[in-house]
Amino acid sequence: MRLSRTRMLWIVGGGLLAAAIAWQLRPEALDVQVAPAAIGTLRVTLEEEGVTRVRDHVEVAAPVTGRVEESRYEVGDSVRRGDVLARLHPAPLDPRTRTEAQALVAQAVSRAAEASAQLQQLRVALAEARRDLGRAQRLAAAGAIAERDLEQAGDLVHVREREVEAGAARVAAAREGERAARAALLGADPRGGSGTPVAVVSPIDGLVLRLYESHDRVVPAGTPLVEVGDPSRIEVVSDVLTRDAARIRPGMTMELRTASRAPLTAHVVRVEPAAFTKRSALGVDEQRVNVIGAFDGPVSGLGDAFELDVSVILWEGTRVLRVPSAALVPLDSGWAVFAVQAGRAHLTPVTLGERGAQEVEVKDGIAAGTSVILRPDERLKDGGRVRPIP
Repeated sequence: MRLSRTRMLWIVGGGLLAAAIAWQLRPEALDVQVAPAAIGTLRVTLEEEGVTRVRDHVEVAAPVTGRVEESRYEVGDSVRRGDVLARLHPAPLDPRTRTEAQALVAQAVSRAAEASAQLQQLRVALAEARRDLGRAQRLAAAGAIAERDLEQAGDLVHVREREVEAGAARVAAAREGERAARAALLGADPRGGSGTPVAVVSPIDGLVLRLYESHDRVVPAGTPLVEVGDPSRIEVVSDVLTRDAARIRPGMTMELRTASRAPLTAHVVRVEPAAFTKRSALGVDEQRVNVIGAFDGPVSGLGDAFELDVSVILWEGTRVLRVPSAALVPLDSGWAVFAVQAGRAHLTPVTLGERGAQEVEVKDGIAAGTSVILRPDERLKDGGRVRPIP
């Protein structure tokens, strides 16, 4: 049966009309922001706040109760070991106070002995670290160990040297404390006189960091008088959550930033073994631990307790396929991204690696150059039409 020309025209016209209606009723393309999956450098960092701290410092306290003379020092003044920081006129000693003073002398002697024993242990640890460094250098020359192991051995020697220096400062402070305790006992007149003034001297070279008592007044024994330290020998201290500290290792790079200068670099020296509880700004008690860093070079313009923004570089890759974190979509079994191909969004599962602050490593699922949709919402469906915008 042959179709007439008129009928043929009606059929064609109806088909075109149906196509036009379907075109008009099709879902409108969604405007989406896209970014390319690109190969480049990715850093995984831990961001915290920190402060500088003078590495070797001593807080000098009043060894006895008495009247302290007005200080002739000001904050920032230079002092040498043995310089008289303050003079105290001891109060008369009654029998009970004299007995307590004798006990303080015995306590000071014990502290000095303990500090000397600790210094000896630190010196032994330094000698062992130097032997380990020598062995590491020989193994590295033979290609038996990685360069990183050699660097860690060198860092450990550096740490042990600083610990010995700090231990020597503690021994000096303990011996000065013993001397001051003996002077307090001998300087006070048991018959009620004022006795010979007790000279409180600096146990180390440095600057006056803090002056707690600058005017003539009576102070009880143990009152802090002066803090002395060397601001050119400073370190950085940052407290981090204990669960984050588990990823930090000695030798890791630290980037330090302040508002008024270019970023500084340091490296992790140690993670302290004991944690403490600290209340957050939201009122939540957190377990945190101090991470200590040493500057990689001379530092000027920073003093004790200066605030810093600290970034500990936990991992760094130079040729990493990465996408913005905002492109990730959670799945029951992992993660996915919406990849744009020929104007349509395709939900594509991906295998992730390391995660940075704003980007993540993609190990499998997409190729470099693939456009992925940022911040996809619930309107976006797999296979849906999209219109990429800058």
